[in-house]
Amino acid sequence: MSNPTKSITWDNLNSSSMAEFDRTLKDGIFKKHLLLRKLDEKKKTYSGGVYITEPIMKSMGNGGSYSGMDVLTPQDKEIVTMAVFEPAHYETDVTISYTDDLANRGQAQIFDLLEAKYENAKKTMEYHLTTALFGDGVKATYGNAPIVGLKAAVAIDPTTDPASGVYGGITRDSSTDTDFWKNQSKDETAGGLDGLTMLKLQNLWGLCSDGNEHPDIIVTTQSIYDKVWSLADARQRLGNEEAAKLGYQSIDFNGVPLIVDKNAPVGYLYMLNTDYIYLKVHKDDDMASTPFLQGTTQLVKVKYITWTGQLVCGNPRYQGVMFGLI
Repeated sequence: MSNPTKSITWDNLNSSSMAEFDRTLKDGIFKKHLLLRKLDEKKKTYSGGVYITEPIMKSMGNGGSYSGMDVLTPQDKEIVTMAVFEPAHYETDVTISYTDDLANRGQAQIFDLLEAKYENAKKTMEYHLTTALFGDGVKATYGNAPIVGLKAAVAIDPTTDPASGVYGGITRDSSTDTDFWKNQSKDETAGGLDGLTMLKLQNLWGLCSDGNEHPDIIVTTQSIYDKVWSLADARQRLGNEEAAKLGYQSIDFNGVPLIVDKNAPVGYLYMLNTDYIYLKVHKDDDMASTPFLQGTTQLVKVKYITWTGQLVCGNPRYQGVMFGLI
């Protein structure tokens, strides 16, 4: 990043300079991980409220064939329900102590220090967001207001996970009435990783697909990726073309990228359709940042970077998980 030509101090850092640091931080987080990038690209926004709500179609409406003067019998039918999610809140900070301030009064020193501080903030926020994406949203594990991640949205047993089958305020039980809210799941514990075949992957793909609706990203661990690579043909090993253009290594499976994410749980492989699973983010708190604020009890300047939103799955039927691949 080039340094501005005018004299710079902490108190007159201009908004364009800070905006560039803020943009670089967000790009560094969301573009490093293909899954997070896709979820962010498909994100929706909301403007406020205690909860995030999402309308869900739970059944088909009335209708059917008719002939001639048949009497039609329209009925009012409840076809939409509402999923409700508690917003997740994440923050990190850029903190400059007074002693660091004294040691970095020149413009070059200020920008060097800022780059180092922002790099640390980026890694901190990246860790919390990417870890939470694969979690179950249990507050005791993931903090006071966490993302309700893939272990809940795409559960290995939708009728029990994450808490008695409740996801988004809607209960998933063993009855067919809640099939609209259940993801696909394949237990491969018996065969394990050694028993994984392309046919088994294709079977899960089929469960997650309907016509032209199908997963658009597959995410797993390095060991499972390596196993799939050993099963793939030469063309598949070249990787998905679109992912390669963005700089990501992948295996091409049915025209979509199969990738590694270091945060994926051991033994898990997810097939996701990001048209129906996405981030829903507060429009005013999507990696928002405050000015540098002076501490009241410490000689420090603090700038907070915050994010508010939730991972929302509006149609679990098009999502799948394979587990037990150890």
